Amino acid sequence: MQDTYIREKQKDDLSKTIEQGGDNSKNSTWDVQKQLKQGQEQVQHLISQADKQLHENPWPVVAGVAVSCLFLGFIVGTSRARN
Repeated sequence: MQDTYIREKQKDDLSKTIEQGGDNSKNSTWDVQKQLKQGQEQVQHLISQADKQLHENPWPVVAGVAVSCLFLGFIVGTSRARN
């Protein structure tokens, strides 16, 4: 009789633990979704700011691309000259 009582108690304790774990996972999922939404909003804000600045003054970007292409051309040119 006592074994049955102990088993029922363990079964109830296990059920409560599983329910609490389910609640915790729901809360964790909600927190993750909330953080992802906030991250998306921040990224969208940063992209819109970068787009606005790029449209207002595109020349630094154009110069950066030109210098990068020149540097890349120099590297490729010297590697072909050695072969």
